[in-house]
Amino acid sequence: MECAIAVTEGVGGRLLLLLSLVISLALLAALGVLVYDRVARPVDLPPAVGLAGSRIAARQALAPAAELARQWQQDARPAAVSGHWSAVGLQPGGQVEWTFHFFSFSTQRLALITVSDGAAQMVREDASPHPLPTFSAEDWRVGSDEALWTWWRHGGEELVAQHPDADVAMQLRVSEGEDGQLAWTVVGLVAGTEDPFVVVVNAIDGAFIEP
Repeated sequence: MECAIAVTEGVGGRLLLLLSLVISLALLAALGVLVYDRVARPVDLPPAVGLAGSRIAARQALAPAAELARQWQQDARPAAVSGHWSAVGLQPGGQVEWTFHFFSFSTQRLALITVSDGAAQMVREDASPHPLPTFSAEDWRVGSDEALWTWWRHGGEELVAQHPDADVAMQLRVSEGEDGQLAWTVVGLVAGTEDPFVVVVNAIDGAFIEP
């Protein structure tokens, strides 16, 4: 009898161990699927900050801006890209006006060009007091929608939930420090406060950078 009990307990112990292993593997598999889903799934951009794919993408506005800049100066290169809107002010089908700064090394002049509804307009051009760092379209790999999504995931969602009327602004430029890094700076600002919520995103690999 004692032998039978021992065998039964031994078998029961192995069954419990096996069940524990199965459950652990199932949990690990579920976690793996969850992580994969977060990393590999298509980005579902949040409509609360006016995100709707290509209708506000700065990259699409680059082509008409660059064409007008080349008509101005053949060697013109982008030095900065910026946009601004209310978190809830952009209705479906609406457009963001993007502002481009182009710098000409040969003339040391700077042009300000805006793009709205696909049309570029030269706002002004003037001499630059000093040379500006520029970048090419090939350098710019992370789009405005991706940068905005990173801002959203790192606290922007909470900001907009608490302050639906918050203003959002973003700018792409090369930092003037020693690293010369091309990055998006995304800022959320609530009226009446002096503490903006800032997220910096590497425009080459999409990495989050501590501001």
